[in-house]
Amino acid sequence: MGFFKTLFTGREETEEEKKEHDEKSQFDIFKYDGIQALRMGQTDYAIACFEHALDIKDDIETQQFYASTLMRKGDLEGATEAFVELNRMEGEGNVETMLTLADLYFQQEDYEKMGGMCDAVMAADDSLATPYYYKACMQNAQNDLFNAVASVTIAITKREDFNNAYLLRAKILCRMQQFAEAEKDIDHLIGLGLDEDDEIMMMKAEICDVLGKKEDAKTFYRKVIELNPYTTKAYMQLGNILHEEGNSKEAAALVEEGLKLAPEEMQNITGEYTNFEKKMQDAYDAINPFK
Repeated sequence: MGFFKTLFTGREETEEEKKEHDEKSQFDIFKYDGIQALRMGQTDYAIACFEHALDIKDDIETQQFYASTLMRKGDLEGATEAFVELNRMEGEGNVETMLTLADLYFQQEDYEKMGGMCDAVMAADDSLATPYYYKACMQNAQNDLFNAVASVTIAITKREDFNNAYLLRAKILCRMQQFAEAEKDIDHLIGLGLDEDDEIMMMKAEICDVLGKKEDAKTFYRKVIELNPYTTKAYMQLGNILHEEGNSKEAAALVEEGLKLAPEEMQNITGEYTNFEKKMQDAYDAINPFK
């Protein structure tokens, strides 16, 4: 490069120019090696490459790759620091980056920073539904249920097809024992064709159960078991209904089936029952006519 620079400009490359050229070459090598490593699934090597590139110079695109890779790896603390730096580099005006930070703060239960980030997004663009949804998630986690319902309702108002917001509102309303209102949100989701979602079906079953609609509850618990045979709670709840109806033998067989299908990860390292499995076993013992 020095030869061509001399040929076309008539002067030698200065030490400062040579250093700048060398740094640019090194930066490009580290950045694109990191991208290639990421494509090949070599996450740790990609992170190291991006770190070396960023040590040479600030670059928004490289910082985006770096932050996203840390988040993909599950390094929440590292990803948060990287996205904070990205937010600074972007001028603290990129709502996508700020929403990602809000989510990361939520996962780490840093609700003060999460709330501040949601407020910043709302101030930047109040037409967005997501910051209100995130704020509702935060308020729900803090047991601020009335404000959580208000926030998630605003999110739904701003985006009527926000299915996760309907589901969240149903969950919050159930916590408030407003089961009839919660059922409206669940029925809305079912009406959209989400009747193959086992979480939604489980909520429908439990709401029907609480409201005394036992036949409907049985139907939906069976639907849950059909969709996801490892939903052990559905076996227990359905078993309880059958036991209350006097079908103790059928109930015991059902709960026993649920126990057998319980995933291995539900047991702790000592092989003892977790609290939920203990509850399942107690329920089985209570309705087993042969015990």
